Amino acid sequence: MKCVLCDQRKAKRFCPAKNALICAQCCGEKRVIEIDCPESCGYLRSGREREVQEYAKHVRSMGSDVYEKNQRLLAEHQNAIARLEYLLARERLSDPDLTDNDVVQAIGVLLETYRTEDKGVLYEKTSDDLRIEALRRELRKSIESLRNPERQEGRGLVDPQNTRLPLSAAIDCLEFVRSLATAYLEDRGSSSYVDFLARLFPREEKRSSIVLP
Repeated sequence: MKCVLCDQRKAKRFCPAKNALICAQCCGEKRVIEIDCPESCGYLRSGREREVQEYAKHVRSMGSDVYEKNQRLLAEHQNAIARLEYLLARERLSDPDLTDNDVVQAIGVLLETYRTEDKGVLYEKTSDDLRIEALRRELRKSIESLRNPERQEGRGLVDPQNTRLPLSAAIDCLEFVRSLATAYLEDRGSSSYVDFLARLFPREEKRSSIVLP
């Protein structure tokens, strides 16, 4: 029997979302992204476990000094990184054309804004690419909600008395996510990082980042 999705390869796995047999390749490549997988699916759970191992491998490949810095960052600002990764997961599910390179570019533009602010100058860098600019805005909104939830909407002003996420930590979190997107892009290309995030998170927001083994 052939897979009901590709109609090419032999179907060996029962897909509860499709209520039919599909091939291992379609299961691996299309779960969550194109298939509305239930959380109870064993193939979804085992797939996530394998991909978390690969995520950890990319983190470790950054070098011992950077790895130790990232471990401290995850311990101290796990919630901020989780929010960024969850945002990217949702963006990937809503935009099938989103790529890891889009993430790298959007974060790069946003980092220019924050690094300029770190020098005492308030200047918001934007992108001429509509997809990059839309993602940059969402990332900035997420970071600002953590830096100062009580700030004046749309003003970009930070009240030191109410700051939750320091500017330096915001920069570190963005650099961490960008470095992962770059690592995935160089290793597997296209949208492997955002696809992984989309498959990892449950439908409801998860308030903790990936736990590295």
